[in-house]
Amino acid sequence: MKEKVKQIIGIIVLIVLIGVIGLVTYRAIKARTEKVIHPVATFELQDYGTIKMELYPEYAPNTVSNFIALINSGFYNHKIIYGKDDVCLYMARDTDEEAKGPKISTIDNTIEPDSENDYVYEIKGEFVANQFEANTLRHEKGVLSLNRSDYSAYGLTEEGYNSGNYRFSIMMTDSSELNGLYCAFGKVIEGLDVLENINQNIPVTASEEESTIQTFENKPIIANATVETYGVNYDKPEVHEAFDIQSYINELYSQYLSYE
Repeated sequence: MKEKVKQIIGIIVLIVLIGVIGLVTYRAIKARTEKVIHPVATFELQDYGTIKMELYPEYAPNTVSNFIALINSGFYNHKIIYGKDDVCLYMARDTDEEAKGPKISTIDNTIEPDSENDYVYEIKGEFVANQFEANTLRHEKGVLSLNRSDYSAYGLTEEGYNSGNYRFSIMMTDSSELNGLYCAFGKVIEGLDVLENINQNIPVTASEEESTIQTFENKPIIANATVETYGVNYDKPEVHEAFDIQSYINELYSQYLSYE
């Protein structure tokens, strides 16, 4: 009798194990074969055409969330394509060249605009050099890359790595030297010919002093920006208050004067 009970228990355990293994296998196969639906951003460029950009949250989740939040707020509407260099187009600069970037109230409606809790924000750089190993997306033609500042001359590497917010570039050629140093987060899937037309045919002014960027004489305008998330809700991005490099330099200068 005891042997029979043991056999029954053994059969039950075996059935349960087979069921668990089958479920795990099914989920693994489904995960590999099921098509991932990425959000798609659409920029309508006044007088030029439309571009569509597929966004990749698996590589840069917080950067994509920030990009989506800014688009949904209308922030990119009426921004300009500023200029170009040997590898990319510089997208979405404000027409006011002194603008510092979006305030947190832009993406968080619980913050009253221009209140004491409102501030210009930045996000952490999601790339390998900044200890974010998941971003292996390469800077190939058509790839979107978040712009950031370079404060390494002041010994402020970390502040520079984490200084991106809304400006980004679109690669017009492969640029492997940027891999791991800047956050790639999407790719143009329609309208690359529109960007090629802008890149090749709009006259540029001379490069700014100590800059490789050539500015367009007639800067294309982003007339309207939208994003399709296919029903997926993306969280508000994690942000921090923007680093004020000018205040930092002024403080250094004040300290220098005090030693004289």
